[in-house]
Amino acid sequence: MPGQETSGRTRLRVCPPPPEGFDPFAASKVDLARHGLPLRPDPQTQPDLAALWDRLADRYRDFEHLEPRPSTGTAGTEAAKRALAPRLLPLDPQESCGYSLSGSQAAPFTALFATWTVPDLRYSNDPYGPDYFRTFVSLGFLDLHTEMSVDSAQHITCGLWAEGVGTINLPVSPGDVVSGSLCLDTKPPGTAHYFLANQTTGQTINFTLDTGFPPAVTIAAGVSRGWDRPNPALARFGVVYFDEISAYSTNGHQPFPVGSDAVTMVDQNGTTLAQPDMLTDYTFKTIFVTA
Repeated sequence: MPGQETSGRTRLRVCPPPPEGFDPFAASKVDLARHGLPLRPDPQTQPDLAALWDRLADRYRDFEHLEPRPSTGTAGTEAAKRALAPRLLPLDPQESCGYSLSGSQAAPFTALFATWTVPDLRYSNDPYGPDYFRTFVSLGFLDLHTEMSVDSAQHITCGLWAEGVGTINLPVSPGDVVSGSLCLDTKPPGTAHYFLANQTTGQTINFTLDTGFPPAVTIAAGVSRGWDRPNPALARFGVVYFDEISAYSTNGHQPFPVGSDAVTMVDQNGTTLAQPDMLTDYTFKTIFVTA
C-alpha cells in the first residue's frame, strides 16, 4: 500500500477508495486489504465483531467512498494545542463533558465504534473572540474530533480532525450524523485504523497509520470547549447524541458508557455548563445547561 510520512513517529497509509458498486461481502481478503478495509472477523471466535462488521458493511456498501486527502500539516499543530486533551483520564470537568472508562494493560482496548450528531452552535459572549467547541471519541491516545467554532455573527466552521493525521476531507455540517470506527493494534508499531462515515451525506473515508502509541487502556467520548484562553465561553450547543457505541478489548466486548465515569462540565466557579445523560447501555447525550 502507498504510504506518506506525516511526522517522525507516524506513517500514514492511504489506499485507493473502493470503486462504485464494490461489494464487501463478495470481496476477497486481498480486495479488502487493497482498499484499506477491515477483514471480516471470525464469526466463531468473535461473533459480536463479525455481526458488527456485517451491519456496517451493509450500511455503507452504497456510500460514496472518498479518496483521503488529509491535511497532514495540521497533525502536529493541532495536537500541540491540546495539552489538556480529552484522552487524558479522568476527563477535566472544566474542559469536557461525557463518559470515560479505564481498562487494564492486561486487557487493553482494541476498538471503539460510535455515532454522534454534529450540533448547530450559537455564540456565547466571549471577550477573546469565537467560541471553540468539539465532540470527541478517544481510544487511548487515538483521538477523533469534530472541530467547530462560532463567532458573534453566528458563522460556524466545522471539520473532522484525527490524531496523527490532521484535518480530514470528509465534509461535515451542523445537523449531520457521523460515525467513527477507531482500531488500535496492541503490538508495535501501534497501527491505527480509522473508518469514518457521514451518514447524512452518504460518504465514507478510511486510512491507516503506524502511530508508535502504546496499547489503549482508556476510552472516552463527549464534548469539550476550547481551552486556549482563560475560562473560555461554551458555545450554546443544545444536545449532542452519542449512540451505537461498541467498545472491545482483547477480552471481547466491553460495555460503554454503562459502568464508566460520568463527567459534568463546570466553570472555574463550579457552575454547571453541560452535563451527560445516559440513555441506554450504549447511548448517551450531552446537554447544554447554562442560559
